[in-house]
Amino acid sequence: MRFLAIAIILTFVTSIAKPQNLTSTKFDPATIKGAPGFFRAAKSTEGQWWFLDPDNKPFYYRGICAVNRAGTAGGRRANPGLYAVTIDKKYNYQASPDQFVDACKTKLLGLNFNAYGAWATEEFFNKDVPFTEIIEFFKEGPFLPSVNEKQGLPDIFNPEWIVAADKKTRALCSPLRNSKMLVGYFTDNEIGFGKADDFGLDLGFQAGQFDFALLRLVLGMKSGEPAFEFAWNYLLNRHNNSFKELSGAWQVNISSKDDIRKLNDSKTPIPGKAFNEDAQAFVELYAQRYFELASKLIRRYDPNHLILGCRFGAPPPTYVLDAIKPWTDVISANNYQPILYERYDTVYQYTQLPILIGEFSWNTDLYKKVPLPGETGKPLSMKNRMFEKGKSTLTRTAMHPGIIGYTWYRWVQGTCTEEKYYDGIVNYGDSLEMHSAELQQLNATLEGVRLNAATSRWENKPVQNGEFTLFFESLRPGWTHYLRFAVNSGKPGGVVNGWKMSGKVLKYAFKNNTLQIKIEIDFEDASNINKTYEGGKGIYDVSLSRNNEKFYGNFKGTYNGKPVMGKVKAFYFPEM
Repeated sequence: MRFLAIAIILTFVTSIAKPQNLTSTKFDPATIKGAPGFFRAAKSTEGQWWFLDPDNKPFYYRGICAVNRAGTAGGRRANPGLYAVTIDKKYNYQASPDQFVDACKTKLLGLNFNAYGAWATEEFFNKDVPFTEIIEFFKEGPFLPSVNEKQGLPDIFNPEWIVAADKKTRALCSPLRNSKMLVGYFTDNEIGFGKADDFGLDLGFQAGQFDFALLRLVLGMKSGEPAFEFAWNYLLNRHNNSFKELSGAWQVNISSKDDIRKLNDSKTPIPGKAFNEDAQAFVELYAQRYFELASKLIRRYDPNHLILGCRFGAPPPTYVLDAIKPWTDVISANNYQPILYERYDTVYQYTQLPILIGEFSWNTDLYKKVPLPGETGKPLSMKNRMFEKGKSTLTRTAMHPGIIGYTWYRWVQGTCTEEKYYDGIVNYGDSLEMHSAELQQLNATLEGVRLNAATSRWENKPVQNGEFTLFFESLRPGWTHYLRFAVNSGKPGGVVNGWKMSGKVLKYAFKNNTLQIKIEIDFEDASNINKTYEGGKGIYDVSLSRNNEKFYGNFKGTYNGKPVMGKVKAFYFPEM
């Protein structure tokens, strides 16, 4: 076996189920989300979620972001650039967009994609290709204050925001309520809900990096503002309407509402544990209110189509998942890491909601610079490593029971060279780029991969030939990056790889669904925006128990001679 990624893909390609197997898939009626005659989502009797098209046929979504004349994210908000110049000249766009739309459709379908992702513009709607719409509620004001000079969160407590959001929803949703090609609506893109505490507060506010907790920001607004009044009523109700009790709980003197403004002006941290609890609860309340309002506004003008969530930029905390669950049909999330299956499995297990990957690209350093577990001898080029690891990632994603499709990011970007890769399917000259051939071949296999996964029981395959992904609580202080290693004929491969890490398996034993391993890791120097990590060496004894494709357990060891310990979670992907 040269590379597990290649082996999995080729095996699945040769075992793709016949088309009638897809159409004969049975679904549990109790799980169906959406209105009959439109795109819906449902779980099969074999435990897999799928979209259902208006004809009630299973649909595995394979989309592309930002198909529009401007060639950028933002859709209707985007400013035309180099791509627009090409399109106007090549397709006479100013006279009619039809020729351009037809050309994009031909390219998209020819590469075995089947949908437009976020930021496709109106000329692509209802042209025989499924599409999505994005509302972007967070672009509507008025906004809450921010001390870091960034745009604040929308003031969803303000009636003026409700009016603005309602106007926007009516304009975008009403014309589409009867569309057979609309998959559903994204509410926003990669939003957050404010800080829940003042941890890490930079008293100088250098570079605008940190901000107050959301609760502090709102409590410090002008008197009479709806959010100000709401927050103070909320807070005082939690403390028996007593400033004295509030002062004792927060361990600061608060005798009137003006005192919070003074604390904010002086950038004074609030030390009390009760403050953190109050601030956390307020962020949770804000998230709950946002998802409820967004859902009700969409449903007011379109009761037929799916609500696809807010395109999370990373797996959100559980309180956000709690907030979104009653108000969405599908959770959407963006991902640029090879651990897509592993990363969003936790979200699926917690919510049991289907997940759509709203953005994906394999053009990142985690794909290009970290060797594959089976990569021995002469290293692969960064391009070939990127392609092999990327195809493996999307193949595994199709195997996940809860993930119902992915969206490539993006339609247009620069021309790739041997030194510089871009994400675009086409370049600014409207010619196909290097990712297109790889994606064309891979896209053709994904529905078959998914069907095979439903019946092959791959999660329980023997640990003989495959690949492990290990997530340690902390390999060294503050370091939570994952490791991968291969297993060949029941024995570990020669190397263990991770970001800024490499090593080997010193001991390995698997018996009665229990895995015992000893791993040695050499760490390179590394840094992020908050911390610098010195290189060093770690040795770890790991004990894991199997539960289908997942393993759970603990580790003990040393990092640069100092003891470390914690929990470990691992995923095993067998060679099929």
